[in-house]
Amino acid sequence: MSDENEFVYRNENTGDVVRYPYRSERLEMLPNWETLQEPGVEDDKEADGDPPAPPGPTQHPGPATNPEPDTPPVTDPAATGDGDDPEAVERPARSAHKADWAAYARAQSQDSDEEAAIDSLTKDELIKQYGGDS
Repeated sequence: MSDENEFVYRNENTGDVVRYPYRSERLEMLPNWETLQEPGVEDDKEADGDPPAPPGPTQHPGPATNPEPDTPPVTDPAATGDGDDPEAVERPARSAHKADWAAYARAQSQDSDEEAAIDSLTKDELIKQYGGDS
């Protein structure tokens, strides 16, 4: 049924459940995604007597609900800083949704006027302005 060597995430808004063989920093950063399972952690919970997390209303493992590619993202140290800032947001992939680029742009914006203009930009404009050189 579930592979104990997978990370399992559930979207609280849609109930979609996705599984990855690696940790998804992107999903863990988004407030509507919760981590249901980490490799090896499920066994510890059962040993402590805690029940495993309940599954979402529906499980759709297909590509339509898979918000990330099957391979882990390549992290560019120049894009994420030196790691000293705990609130640093990782630059999304070029193929990411416009909403991901808008969130990244908001994190990078210097003032409220710049942040207010983000919603009016296209995805290509966001990529060009906020570091889509990868």
